Amino acid sequence: MSIYMGGHMVEGAVQAYTREGLLFGERPNGSLVHISEVPSGLACNCRCPNCGTPLVARRGEQLGHHFGHHNTTGERACAGGPETGLHRFAKELLAAKLAFMLPPLHKDGEGTARYAGGLYRFDTALFEHRLGAIVPDVIVRRADRDLLVEFHVTNACDATKIAKIASLGTAAIEVDLSGLALNAPRAELEVAILERAPRRWLHNPKLGWVGDVHGPVTNRITPASSRSLTALEKAYASAYREALSTPSQSLARQRVEADGLAFAIGIEVAGIGCFTASPRDWQAVILLNALEGALVGRSSIVSAKASLQQLRERGWLRTRFGRLPPAEAKALSAALPSYASPADAIAAWAMALSRQGILVPSSARGQWVIRRETLQRVREARQQKDF
Repeated sequence: MSIYMGGHMVEGAVQAYTREGLLFGERPNGSLVHISEVPSGLACNCRCPNCGTPLVARRGEQLGHHFGHHNTTGERACAGGPETGLHRFAKELLAAKLAFMLPPLHKDGEGTARYAGGLYRFDTALFEHRLGAIVPDVIVRRADRDLLVEFHVTNACDATKIAKIASLGTAAIEVDLSGLALNAPRAELEVAILERAPRRWLHNPKLGWVGDVHGPVTNRITPASSRSLTALEKAYASAYREALSTPSQSLARQRVEADGLAFAIGIEVAGIGCFTASPRDWQAVILLNALEGALVGRSSIVSAKASLQQLRERGWLRTRFGRLPPAEAKALSAALPSYASPADAIAAWAMALSRQGILVPSSARGQWVIRRETLQRVREARQQKDF
């Protein structure tokens, strides 16, 4: 078996599950800790990051340091612990270090790299933050540009997920951690995750293509594929086309445009077929409501939950797609990349405004804050209009 240790291939090495192979435990405060950083036995005061069972730190044994589940029958009481721990560790490490090795960027069919790759530093990071129909492992940002990072520990991104990523128009990378030796020291794991483990581009809007094994995908969200559609899929595809062609009729749209923010509304995102109003209208209503509140000293937060209620009260949600059962929503999302729930559509639009520098993601999930620069821009536009 070939595995990665410190970024190098080692032939014949045994992937060290060391019984359970669990090298990361969860502290009472929710943070992860490596087996090398805790005292032996129950004094480690940790629980399994996957199942929550108390752990015992086993150090100095023949099979190497590792955590074991305490008072359980059989050593492999929780098969998912090692993978869950590594996955969480990778996300938290990237969010803490904010430095990451990018792979070269080639256009399909060209030998010369458009971008040679290299270590790239970021300003902020979010993990488990929903974007449209997906929840990327980590979203890292530098200035007004976002990069989605997926860590492959057990399951690589499939064609369906990559198509959903492409529909967002945001660059994305996948890092393959499936070959990492789980008995590697913490320092080697860090180097592998941030720099040396294999990584590939899933999508890059500059080139309009998706990862080297999945072929080209257009950036534009397509409401339907060429296959036979179910009744629900047909209904949504029709609603999506109707939403794109619905004329704008709200005063909010005119106000937002007068404020110099016309580029912030009418953005096509997955899920717009869930609304009866034009994207220009429902996006303008949400943005204007937040702007007006911020300008008079009230909340400057755009909340997906509150915005959804606001649109529901206006009667702008299509009843059929407003609250689909989870199984139907999942199937529809898998069949049509253009589908997302209404709340996810609002979130995808808000993230698009974050990339434009209008909003800033809040630490609270599903919330964004209007930037001070945006408010100043609106004040100046309104002052000029008064003269």
